[in-house]
Amino acid sequence: MQKNSNSFIYSLILGYALIILLVAIAAGIFFNYESKISSAFKDYIRYTLQNYHVDMLHKASNMRSILLVKMIKSNDPFDIDDLKTKMNQYEREVGVHLNALDKINLAPEQIVILNAAKAKMNENRLMQMRVYDFVMDEDIQHAMLELVEVTLPLQETVQNTLAELQKTIAYNASKAIANYSTIIADMRAMITWVSLPIIFSLVIIGFLTTRKLHFEATKQQDILATLENRVQQRTQELLMDRKLLQHLNEAIGVINQTGALILSNKRFKQLLEQCQIETQASMWPCMSLAFNQIDIAEIQETLKTDKWRSEVSLIHSPRQTLILDIEKIHDYSLPETYYSIILTDISELKTFQNQLEHLANHDAVTGLVNRHNFNSQLRQQIDNHPEDEFFLLYLDLDDFKWVNDHLGHAIGDQFLKKLGEICLQTFATQDTVARIGGDEFAIIIRQPLEEYELSNLANILIHNLQKLNDLHTSEHKINCSIGIARYPKDGTQPDIVLKHADYAMYQSRLEGSNQFCIFSKSMSEHLHYLHEIEQNLHNAVKNQEFSVHYQPQYCLKHLKLIGAEALIRWETKTRSIPPAEFIPMAEKFRLIGKIGEFVFAESIRQFKTWQKTPIQLPRIAINASSIQLLAGNFGPFVEAILQEYQVTANQVDIEVTESVMMKNIEGKKQEDNCLSSLQQQGMEISIDDFGTGYSSLSYIKHLNIDRIKIDKSFIDDIEYNEEARSIVKAIIKMGHSLGLKVLAEGIETQNQLHILQTLECDEGQGYFFSRPLTPENFEAKCLTLHS
Repeated sequence: MQKNSNSFIYSLILGYALIILLVAIAAGIFFNYESKISSAFKDYIRYTLQNYHVDMLHKASNMRSILLVKMIKSNDPFDIDDLKTKMNQYEREVGVHLNALDKINLAPEQIVILNAAKAKMNENRLMQMRVYDFVMDEDIQHAMLELVEVTLPLQETVQNTLAELQKTIAYNASKAIANYSTIIADMRAMITWVSLPIIFSLVIIGFLTTRKLHFEATKQQDILATLENRVQQRTQELLMDRKLLQHLNEAIGVINQTGALILSNKRFKQLLEQCQIETQASMWPCMSLAFNQIDIAEIQETLKTDKWRSEVSLIHSPRQTLILDIEKIHDYSLPETYYSIILTDISELKTFQNQLEHLANHDAVTGLVNRHNFNSQLRQQIDNHPEDEFFLLYLDLDDFKWVNDHLGHAIGDQFLKKLGEICLQTFATQDTVARIGGDEFAIIIRQPLEEYELSNLANILIHNLQKLNDLHTSEHKINCSIGIARYPKDGTQPDIVLKHADYAMYQSRLEGSNQFCIFSKSMSEHLHYLHEIEQNLHNAVKNQEFSVHYQPQYCLKHLKLIGAEALIRWETKTRSIPPAEFIPMAEKFRLIGKIGEFVFAESIRQFKTWQKTPIQLPRIAINASSIQLLAGNFGPFVEAILQEYQVTANQVDIEVTESVMMKNIEGKKQEDNCLSSLQQQGMEISIDDFGTGYSSLSYIKHLNIDRIKIDKSFIDDIEYNEEARSIVKAIIKMGHSLGLKVLAEGIETQNQLHILQTLECDEGQGYFFSRPLTPENFEAKCLTLHS
């Protein structure tokens, strides 16, 4: 008997070992297929996500165009502003989905298509902003023309590009599905082949096991014992659940339809004692006695269809905030209707939430209202009290960077905090004091004031702010500039009032330290003029209204033509605008890069043309701004233009201002890298207007240059001012000692020329030789043989 039993056990072991082996083989196969299926499914999900983001790009870009059309048709400025806000929202959606596409692995060809779509969308965004500008200027005709002829075609191009990208994604998705289906089919076939021997083995083992268990009926007693143990275990679990309910932080109770308390934990009973409520009382009316502003009828009506939740506070302890949840218990096995009541104390969470709200609306350093909160209050002031006059004061510390750089950021924070305290002490409690930038503050003055009272208040503030200098012992004094705008006199929109106060602040800074300025009609006219100049500059760049004139440069020793300086000119229908007037505006409006590229390309083209004249021009000098040098593409642009017109680098002289070169003394800058690269190719670098910036001859040795151009202001006085003559002499001598060429600008008289020749100045230019000439006049005068 024992032998038969052992044989059966051995047979079972062998059978199960065989099954385990087969299962192990199957598991290995299944894991392999699982990896393939997972990979194929991830590919499909990735392509689906790509398709989703492209769809959303379709929608967002289309909606911007639709909103733009609505904006053109709308006559309501608030509606236009709302449409503009929605356009910005869709623009952010475009950014979100573009960022998502960047993070999802795209094929190289898809990246190319996506980048093309990005480029077109960026271009279209700029064109849409132009349409918006036309709408804001109430130029609907130009807005519609720009929309139809530029923006909508660009939008169609974007849609076609996105459609092309979507097509590639769909193709990849179909391939992923096909791959997924193939793997599933292979896996099913493999499951069939692996399952058969496992099932066969299981059938045999099951048959043998059943026969054996037939003789093991006596083991039923063991099963009954096991069931009894399970019952005891379940009873213990119920007891543990009961104990757990009693020790929860939440107050939990169960009541019936009448409000009688059926079940509650320790925390719930403590709350009843705290509120002096008897446990035998009905909970419905007791809730009104325990909590503030609670409507029992409303709760009971809500519970008929849904659960009820609300934030409540205790009557006897208003600072204690709780979440009250009441819900009907849906269990048809219960004899009647019951309701669960759960109270969660969120007092600490509420305190933390209030702290977060304070941080979100107040500056961390000064504790004042921050920019976001200030803008909201400014908007509310205008929306809620459109007829009430108020004043907006804009304050900026002068040279505050000095404090952080020399005294440290800790002292800088003390400055800002003290400034905030002074402002709060100076202004009334109903006024709003805010820090809206690094060293910029704004105040909404709601009290009615006459202009002399407003001036007195500004002077008091300036006087009080002198206390800031008590925070350090340095002789360096921190001053301020203040600008003031009045609502509604100086604007009826928040951004306009703030803009005018900011402009008045900058005007006060021009008048000196510790000054204030109230926005005036002349400032408004000047702002209008700046806006007009900006529009004209944009049109001039777009329509290429600029021209280039050329002033010859001569060797002073032999009076021989050695080059010409390219000078930009802007002729409008009404007047000729001097470069000194429009170049700073072009830099401010970020148009100087395009203007500079036009001047360089046009100058090189004209220079190449003059290589075929009877007298060839040896060199062309072209000015470059720091903005061009910082752009990063100036070097490649110059190389491309020179290659296009087959002009060698040693025929070109790049002129930069002294201030640009001086930046490189303190550390290697991007401008220096660009200029050094061009210089290594043979191009000459000259300092323009030397002496007007840092005015120190000791700096010359630090500059990696080929030529110094002495500023006209020194040449003007060289005949009669001995000091000016000494400075020019020193510059020439120092330049020669360093192996540099020296060119004098603004030579206007024979005597000036004679003095410069005596001082051995190398080169010169000025009205004595020639005014800047048009290309035709320059060629006729300087490059043509005269009989």
